[in-house]
Amino acid sequence: MVTRSRPRSTRLLVIALVSVSLAIITLDYREGDAGPLAEAGRWTQTAMAPLQQGVSTVTRPVGDFFSGLAHLPSLERDNIDLRTKVADLQTQIAGVGDIQDRLRTLEDLLGLKRTLDPAGVPAVVIGNGVSNFEWTITISAGSDDGVAVGQPVVAGSATSPRLVGRVVSVTPVSSDVQPLIDQNFAVAGRLSTTRATGLVRGRGEQDPTMDGIPQDTQIALNGVQPVQVFTVSYEINGQHGRYPPGILIGEVSSVIQSTNALETAVTLRPAVDFSALEYVLVYKTDQAPGGSTG
Repeated sequence: MVTRSRPRSTRLLVIALVSVSLAIITLDYREGDAGPLAEAGRWTQTAMAPLQQGVSTVTRPVGDFFSGLAHLPSLERDNIDLRTKVADLQTQIAGVGDIQDRLRTLEDLLGLKRTLDPAGVPAVVIGNGVSNFEWTITISAGSDDGVAVGQPVVAGSATSPRLVGRVVSVTPVSSDVQPLIDQNFAVAGRLSTTRATGLVRGRGEQDPTMDGIPQDTQIALNGVQPVQVFTVSYEINGQHGRYPPGILIGEVSSVIQSTNALETAVTLRPAVDFSALEYVLVYKTDQAPGGSTG
């Protein structure tokens, strides 16, 4: 009897629960938002809101982390692209700076040409080197441009012309220049502070010297103004010297101790940086009054 009554009791319980559910649904439907079930639902939602927010706060970083992992390959590609673009921009900026420097140098050279020798020939340095202990610089102007052996070569600006050397060989389209640092180069110079003169000689890799300076010449290297050496203007039998006067040769760096009681000598740093020389002006001395001499 016991085993038979259990299924019947279960059926009655199910029928009762269904009836109660239908009654509650019907009551809630009739009452609308003002019904007890709606009020209970709102209370439950209010009570659960902080819990839902806490769960969202905890789980959101985890979701973002896995989302980041999913997009990691794309982010790496974007990072590489950005680095490449930055490198390209830096290269372009450096190129612009180099172009601006070249433009300034060319403007200086044009000003030098207008001031020193309007008939002078601008040229580009296209090579340099040492052969048999002789230093040479090759430039992009030759006999077709009016360049001739013996003509001085200068650089710098109109306010600061600087001596490079002299032309020693010429082809129709190029020329070789003997720089003032070559050991066979010599030019008369004058000290800026005392007006004393001497002979400047190249010494290859070592700084040039200027000897033949009178022994009693006062050379103060610790003064406010640097002691500079400029080319000298002179005439021999009515002929002008090879080099135009007032061209900066270099700055005195030391006084050479000498046993010669009649003269003294100094070393000087060339005014031209031969390792970075790009543009020069060939001075056409045949345009000067009286021509040129050796």
